Amino acid sequence: MVLYSESNHQENGDFSARKADLIDKHVGQRLRDRRRALDLSQQDIGQILGISYQQVQKYECGLNRISAGRMYILAHIMQVNVSHFYEGLPPADELIGGRLHDLDITTSGIENIPTGNVQNALNDLVRAIRDSKLM
Repeated sequence: MVLYSESNHQENGDFSARKADLIDKHVGQRLRDRRRALDLSQQDIGQILGISYQQVQKYECGLNRISAGRMYILAHIMQVNVSHFYEGLPPADELIGGRLHDLDITTSGIENIPTGNVQNALNDLVRAIRDSKLM
């Protein structure tokens, strides 16, 4: 299963919903593999969690995201650490393409500008640019 390749990487390095979907699908596949290894049905997992087997199917296909709390419980049920579900993913730095570093450089430069109004305007501009790239 190919989760991340250069063809999936956008030139500007933005973290996109598409990449988030890849993570959800990977987590779902790991859940499915572990459930099968334990010889549990989707219905078994659904009954333990108090959800339908269809919801378990959606988790396993990556159609629905698993909340942090539910992931914690699933790890306990599956007798693994939460990190088990994320093993095999590319490093997060590859997924976000160095954007954190770029943001740190930008905001630290703004702090050196003496006038508060100009700082605020530049911060607003940086946020607007960042938000426009996320959509």
